[in-house]
Amino acid sequence: MTDEMTDAMADPIPDPATAPIHWTPVADLVALPLERAVPVRVGAAQVAVVRLIDGSIHAVGNRDPFIGAQVMARGIVGSICVGGTIHRTLVSPMYKQSFFLATGRCTTDDQVCLGTWSTRVVGDRLEVGECVVPPTTTDVLSA
Repeated sequence: MTDEMTDAMADPIPDPATAPIHWTPVADLVALPLERAVPVRVGAAQVAVVRLIDGSIHAVGNRDPFIGAQVMARGIVGSICVGGTIHRTLVSPMYKQSFFLATGRCTTDDQVCLGTWSTRVVGDRLEVGECVVPPTTTDVLSA
């Protein structure tokens, strides 16, 4: 057996959790309005991207888990104070449920989640990666 074959056999099977992330270029950074959500497609998923005034960028699912409609990018970007800390939110335009942008979780029901996607800026372009926190997949109001 050659050294090369021995080295190849010693290599572990790749772990999907540490596999490289596939990044999707979605928009020029200057084209993203501040404090507003913009819908983008990342693979088969519809994602709402929000660029905040502080420069941070969040990507959450565009599907409202309470009704199943792809409407979150039409929602209102806001904030909520929890325990003396301000958290940025996205409010559904339908039944007005509020979701934390950082986690995708509903502010009133932590079992309901929009899901979150990783983001990065390369040059002047925003890229969205893979889903980090999976969204709630059943419609809460019809369940």
